[in-house]
Amino acid sequence: MGKKIATSNQESSHFNTQTNNTPKRAPFKIELCIVELLERRESGLIELEALQAYGETCLHTTISTLSNAHGLTFKRSSHQHRSKRGPITIFTRYSLANEEQIKKAETLLKRYRNKRGLAA
Repeated sequence: MGKKIATSNQESSHFNTQTNNTPKRAPFKIELCIVELLERRESGLIELEALQAYGETCLHTTISTLSNAHGLTFKRSSHQHRSKRGPITIFTRYSLANEEQIKKAETLLKRYRNKRGLAA
């Protein structure tokens, strides 16, 4: 009786972190965040969406790293979310600020992929 292996097909083919090359390791968390930000463009990302998309529990920390260590600029806006029990929680929605920042994010994504042994 063979075991079935679950696979994820969440990433688009344009920003897919897997290619024909065999990676040295799994994608970095920051790499997965960049992929989501690039795919979502203007709609951006809140922590609940990041949790669902790739298991992120500290989106604000990852955004801070992208901003402070890598120089990316983000638009930030408040997003209200009503929980199942009724109270409203405010999340910050992050999106890349403009086309220049999108290009910088694409370049950074390529660097992370190269670190994992994937061709650009």
